[in-house]
Amino acid sequence: MVTIKDVARHAGVSVTTVSRVLNNSQHPISPATKQRVLAAIEELGFCPNAAARSLQLNETRTIGLILPDIANPYYPGIVRGVEDVAHESGYTVILCNTDRSRERTQEYLRVLREKRVDGVIFTGGGAVEDASQSHFFDQERIATVVIGRHRGKLPAVQVNNTLAAREAVEHLLSLGHRRIATITGPATSTTASDRLDGYRCALAGRGMKVDPLLIVEGNFEFESGYQAIDRLPLRGPRAITAIFAHNDLMAIGAMKALQERGLQVPGDIAVMGFDNIPLASFITPQLSTVAVPVYDLGVTAMKVLAELLAGREVPPVTTLATKLQVRDSTIIK
Repeated sequence: MVTIKDVARHAGVSVTTVSRVLNNSQHPISPATKQRVLAAIEELGFCPNAAARSLQLNETRTIGLILPDIANPYYPGIVRGVEDVAHESGYTVILCNTDRSRERTQEYLRVLREKRVDGVIFTGGGAVEDASQSHFFDQERIATVVIGRHRGKLPAVQVNNTLAAREAVEHLLSLGHRRIATITGPATSTTASDRLDGYRCALAGRGMKVDPLLIVEGNFEFESGYQAIDRLPLRGPRAITAIFAHNDLMAIGAMKALQERGLQVPGDIAVMGFDNIPLASFITPQLSTVAVPVYDLGVTAMKVLAELLAGREVPPVTTLATKLQVRDSTIIK
């Protein structure tokens, strides 16, 4: 096995110089010397020992990214944002998909501890709650950032879900809708809680009472949006005329169920989603939704984490703007 001493001998430099080149040290090294070391590494096929390097520097240059559902088209944009910045900063990302399972979350946290990751990014406050219950934060001092609102003191990168949901429902109200149902995310989700608050605020702003029969809990997946339609009044004097779903997947599931029942979207019932996943603009009718800057959420979270790892202060909360994206599912042409 080729060692760092072999590289130094081949390049005609000291072991310290080779180490400085490998670690991108700020110590001045002439371009010619650096090139000679890199050429020796290439010619000898030298591969640094990552484990030894991490012990020496007390860092592994890896971070953990914990996601609730990689199959949801909302999350790949976040992953891309995190990985783009991580790559530029010399970090490797370990992706952990929990399927919203507390047991899997805690198992991943154990693995990340064992791998001595430098930092962790959580997507969703629920995962942070699971981490707290596993005593992850009590046992380890690992730099951590949360994408989304949570009840702890960790730095967060988020959108204002309450305000965005209120604007979405106000759009439906502005079109004359008064019987507006909402399909929520799971009760344990802070995102769902905030979007439900926005729904309630929009109705209250028009002096309208919330009808609990028009609130149906889903789980952010296609099927729950589809199944929610069986629990809503679709015909008669108390029939709904619009639906605000807490994400696009449930909105699309609801649209499919409505169309199977012979109801037109938006002619009979308008449908509004949330997230603006790529599929939203390809289905028929195109889905009105709230555009969330998912890529920027990932980019910003990784930048905040990099600041933490560098020992610098970061803001407790960074809020990114959303945008109402009105399409055919709410506007009759």
